[in-house]
Amino acid sequence: MKWILIFVLVVLGSGSADAQIVNTLRGFDEDESGWSGELEVRFAQSGGNTDVLTFGAGAQVQWQGERQRVRALGAATRSESDEKKTAESSMLHLRHNYDFQTWLASLLFAQVQENPFQRLRLRRLLGAGARVDVIDAEDWALSLGAAHMFEREEIEDDEIGAGGTSDNQRLSVFVTCAGDLTENLSADVVAFYQPLWSDFEDSRATSQATLRLGIVGSLELVLRGSVEHDARPPAGVEETDWSYRTALSLGL
Repeated sequence: MKWILIFVLVVLGSGSADAQIVNTLRGFDEDESGWSGELEVRFAQSGGNTDVLTFGAGAQVQWQGERQRVRALGAATRSESDEKKTAESSMLHLRHNYDFQTWLASLLFAQVQENPFQRLRLRRLLGAGARVDVIDAEDWALSLGAAHMFEREEIEDDEIGAGGTSDNQRLSVFVTCAGDLTENLSADVVAFYQPLWSDFEDSRATSQATLRLGIVGSLELVLRGSVEHDARPPAGVEETDWSYRTALSLGL
């Protein structure tokens, strides 16, 4: 009964919104071989383009061998305003890494995503690059990475019919830092910068910070905040969004 009560309090008092750039770098046990996974439930409150309540769930699965790692992440949300459904969004991300050295790994990924708050009917991504582990200590890690990314976006029509489909080639650069603050408390920060190769002023960026507090066994309380910026969003969409989230996470 104690943990059921904690679950109810967290679900009724938390918050977030799905980010345009998805953090797929953290949240897994880097040393655990074989299969592992995680489930989350969420209740969200957001500002910027998304001044609504959002309910959602997410899951992630990983298979890790001696040199290879495969990850799949999925999430879905339902947003309400004045107790009426206003939108639903979803995301699926697949990623593969191969460790050439203990400090150098390849990076291949594919993603599909929809977000009506940003007039995004559908976004498809394909990317390839590399990641370098600058620091890989027992308690802390710092990594840098870069990839080329093909992007196809389908934008919903607005009042004047300004929508359509576009194909873009982007650079995706990221930095991530994570470590243990105490025995039961860990933190990680990740930032992405994704400009067009042909026009670096047309860029997207996001920064996300996460705290994870161990409760019992593999059950964790997750606190997460993020800010994202699109230098050239679709008409009627604000350049900057913020979000925060409180969730329960259960390792599998």
